[in-house]
Amino acid sequence: MDEEEQEQVTRAEEAPPYNQLPAEETCYALFTDSSCRIVEMNRKWKAAVWSPTRQVAQATEGEGGSSQLAELKAFQLALDIAEREKWPKLYLYTDSWMVANAL
Repeated sequence: MDEEEQEQVTRAEEAPPYNQLPAEETCYALFTDSSCRIVEMNRKWKAAVWSPTRQVAQATEGEGGSSQLAELKAFQLALDIAEREKWPKLYLYTDSWMVANAL
């Protein structure tokens, strides 16, 4: 691929605190969280995304992963929502150091 064919990728910027977003921007904000625990010798994880303006949550769960995997699954859920709904931007709020620093 030459330079013209390559998709432009931009590093994410730190978003302002949610309560400082302009009202018309809050519809593009998603909060993520996850957890991982051991149940009968198996690791089980859950990942969730919350939209405060839409009062809607989406979640997924699985086995055999770590807390970091669960955080990535939550992040992927958020990206899927933004892409599916063709958002022009995404304000992603996470408590995961790994996700925040990977952006």
